[in-house]
Amino acid sequence: MFTSLYELWLGQNNDPIYADEIFTPVGMLTLLFALVVAAVFYLLLGRWKPVFDNTTHWIITLVVVAIFGFVYALNYAKDRTGAEDADSYMQGFGGINALYAVIFFTIFSALLKRFSIFAKRTPF
Repeated sequence: MFTSLYELWLGQNNDPIYADEIFTPVGMLTLLFALVVAAVFYLLLGRWKPVFDNTTHWIITLVVVAIFGFVYALNYAKDRTGAEDADSYMQGFGGINALYAVIFFTIFSALLKRFSIFAKRTPF
């Protein structure tokens, strides 16, 4: 599933290691990270105090998720391929992974915000 999602934007790489060993673990951890961060935002912080209930905090959290998605994908790809420097495909992969992290977090936000006490209307 993740291979087709990444290759939709990046195209197929000549190195089969991306399809075999990189796309699926990175996609799964990005999905899991976005879910955990959304759960913390809505189920812990959103029920704790009416402090984390505005759009600014949500956007900051979204940016953190995007940065994690980019850095994790780039470092994982560099580690698995054994490259010393990131090439343009790795950087594109990091960017697309950051985009998917933002999409996952937004979807989880829409699903989990109804379970929050104070952040029911965050971000929308």
